[in-house]
Amino acid sequence: MSFLRAMGSTNIKVSALGLGSVKFGRNQGVKYPNSFTIPDDNSVRNLLAQANELGINFIDTAPAYGNSEERIGALLTKRQDWIISTKIGEEFIDAESFFDFSAAHTQLSVERSLKRLKTDYLD
Repeated sequence: MSFLRAMGSTNIKVSALGLGSVKFGRNQGVKYPNSFTIPDDNSVRNLLAQANELGINFIDTAPAYGNSEERIGALLTKRQDWIISTKIGEEFIDAESFFDFSAAHTQLSVERSLKRLKTDYLD
């Protein structure tokens, strides 16, 4: 039995488990029972490597996750080995969330995420 699954009717093969990255960049205004410290770059790099070694190829991020996208862009190696998903709509700036699902903001958000993630495509 394979750990990878077809994503819908696409040819994309994604791991059954994914790696969420909110804790890479945001520890304010999140619904966790206990506070936590954002891990340093070395810890995130090691987590990404370990996830990859275990067969996890899916990483989830968002602009609302603080600087998670920037950190992934800087620390992720072998982009071709990863399926990256990000979101639009929620922004988290100066410890506050705001929402904008307009067409113009959606385009801005995707373009900005591509730059932050240092990639030219999102899966």
